[in-house]
Amino acid sequence: MRKRNLWCLGLLFLVLGSCSPSPTPVPTVRIRLAQDPESLHPLSYGNAHALQLLNLVYQSLLTVNLSTEKVEPLLAIALPTVTRKDSLSFFTFRIRPEARWDNGQPVTAQDVAFSLKLVQGPLLENERFRAHYGFIRDIHFSTDSLSYFTLECSGYTPEMNLLTGDFFVFPSYQFDPEGLIQKIPFALVKSKRDSLAHSPAFKKLADRLNQASFARDTALVKGSGPYQLVSWQSGQAVFLQKKKDWWGANVKPTPAALQVLPERILYQIIPDDAAAVMALKAKQVDLMENIPLVSFQEMKQDQGLKSSFNFFGTTTYDLVFLGINGFSPLLQDKETRQALALLLPVSQLIKTVQGGYATPTAGVIHPKDKAFYNPSLKAQTYDPQKAQVLLKKAGWRRNNKGWSRTIDGVPSQLRLRIMHRAGNAAFENLALLFQQNAKALGIPVQIQGVEGSQISDKLNSRDYHLYIRTLSGNPFSYNFIPIWHTSEAVEGGRNVTNFGNPYTDRLLEKIADEENLIQKASLLREFQAQMQTESNLIFLYFEHNTLAISSQIINPVVSSLKPGYDVQKFKLKN
Repeated sequence: MRKRNLWCLGLLFLVLGSCSPSPTPVPTVRIRLAQDPESLHPLSYGNAHALQLLNLVYQSLLTVNLSTEKVEPLLAIALPTVTRKDSLSFFTFRIRPEARWDNGQPVTAQDVAFSLKLVQGPLLENERFRAHYGFIRDIHFSTDSLSYFTLECSGYTPEMNLLTGDFFVFPSYQFDPEGLIQKIPFALVKSKRDSLAHSPAFKKLADRLNQASFARDTALVKGSGPYQLVSWQSGQAVFLQKKKDWWGANVKPTPAALQVLPERILYQIIPDDAAAVMALKAKQVDLMENIPLVSFQEMKQDQGLKSSFNFFGTTTYDLVFLGINGFSPLLQDKETRQALALLLPVSQLIKTVQGGYATPTAGVIHPKDKAFYNPSLKAQTYDPQKAQVLLKKAGWRRNNKGWSRTIDGVPSQLRLRIMHRAGNAAFENLALLFQQNAKALGIPVQIQGVEGSQISDKLNSRDYHLYIRTLSGNPFSYNFIPIWHTSEAVEGGRNVTNFGNPYTDRLLEKIADEENLIQKASLLREFQAQMQTESNLIFLYFEHNTLAISSQIINPVVSSLKPGYDVQKFKLKN
């Protein structure tokens, strides 16, 4: 198998050299992708790698500066102005007058309305967006300018300041050249979605947009962004080329969000980590992220590689946690869950499993967010004596078979299953350490390596005891109602651990609505304390992104936000 991987890698470089779109050498940033994008359809893209590329082709009204982690205007000329009336809120935007599509036409409020119709429209593969932007009720146009518009929204949360401008704006001239839905108001699309599924206009539009060509054709994968798709060879490479006379270069002075440096970006698709590391060492790749720990540590000590690459262990918002099934009769009391939490020493996990590349946490908020993190909480430590005390408090009694108690009149043994995603070495080692510590306490634990889709099925059916997973967060949204409110602890709901009670529900509701940062901080700190008390979710650490970036790239911008770097700001020495 290793020989086959090496042969495929050599073939990959041969193909990349032979399919260059230009015979003239052009400075190119070469980035390793661990997975093929699968689809570059902006409504139904394949995966996170596809989204990374789409963000260079399409644009939204607002963006996030990966260096400062601040929200900035992109297609919009400024952040929205906000007014509130009763149960409604209104966000007014102005599109930059320089913003243009590839055909030279200006980006207008009608394009924004068209994009919202696609997000909420029938017969389209828009499930991942529809509920996310469901709070947008209508769009109102200015009678004086095509650049001004106002989004009417239900209620108000501080997160709307970003969310109202955080969807791709699509070129209506290209997606709907016949103007099939131009005269259908957005509010009607939203309220009559099901009935509109039978309309000839949406049927014809869906037939067009659901074609595979919108997912990969270089003539159709086009937005207002600085890059155009030049070619895509599945499983091998994706080429992006900076547009000539891109509109953003005409904005003076050029804001940071519109500063674009690399002329060409080559994404090399190398799924095998060992093959990708070889490509990096051979300097055939300029950037690789999530480098396996052993390889990363070895390369950092290699003097030759240290002169050719800069190495980063950047903290991320990917939070590793242990989930405990509060629906299970074995685990429905918090004392039992608290006892199990004492079998995972976070400091040891970070040292042995992560090689030191992780940030310990006792809460869902990243510790670097000092305003909202609760510093009074302590990360979990290994304490078998206290665990035994808690188990006894929960009614468990130890015997020669382990721990037992009577549940609903039935004698029950504390025997557990812990599942993790198959193939994840870090999670497997974490599960082994938990199993070892539990065995020392007299609790048998079976480890289950499960495929990703099966994990979701087991969680949704509550067919598990414990699971290890990653929660991807960000520093912009603290609305946890969709995942931890007790109203979601139902069949099909996202609260799969049965966390919460009326008090935590009230905290969640106040956090979502609170605008005052001091009050919000107090609420978030209390919520984190309640989560540690209930112990349905045991937060362990935030992962670090192990990156290597060629020293030919001057002052690369790395970030805690995905994808972990800002390729638009990469400047090559040669």
